[in-house]
Amino acid sequence: MQSAAIQDERKLLRWSGSLHDFTPPAVPAAAAWLAEPGLLTERLRACCDGRQGLAVVSEREAPLAAAESALLQAPGSAAFVREIELTCDGRPWVFAQSLIPLATLARHGWLSTLGDTALGERLAALPGLERGPLEFARLTPGVALFHRALRQGADLPAELWARRSWFAIDGARLLVQEVFLPEAFE
Repeated sequence: MQSAAIQDERKLLRWSGSLHDFTPPAVPAAAAWLAEPGLLTERLRACCDGRQGLAVVSEREAPLAAAESALLQAPGSAAFVREIELTCDGRPWVFAQSLIPLATLARHGWLSTLGDTALGERLAALPGLERGPLEFARLTPGVALFHRALRQGADLPAELWARRSWFAIDGARLLVQEVFLPEAFE
């Protein structure tokens, strides 16, 4: 049985495969980042004249919501959760959260030892990697991912935009969720 908190969050958070499903729509600067087909680390590096950084925020084991388990085709209900910030000139631009089911981690233990290496760059180097479709969400106060992304922010924006996509390494899935912080659009 799901907790009331997970049920409440589902009412506030809606993922969609199309940016056109949101009213009002994402501002053009946000839409460009959300629809980026390549690695965010590469795009960020280009915007920052090479002064892009990565800071690990946390790494922990946590339960998966039923919808996440279904999306990841995960047999268990727990995952290794890695949260990072991608920075430009020392300021956070993107908060990323990777959900790695424990079954995936058992097959690919290196996923828990990335340190300050970008997951996307490691994934891009893997032969036969599968990537699921991009999904988008408008995050608002009250949604856990909104507050995790703004862990240092005192002034809360009205909304944040996020995207997510699953990846499969030899059939074993993981989920990457990326939240674009206000600094990315200033």
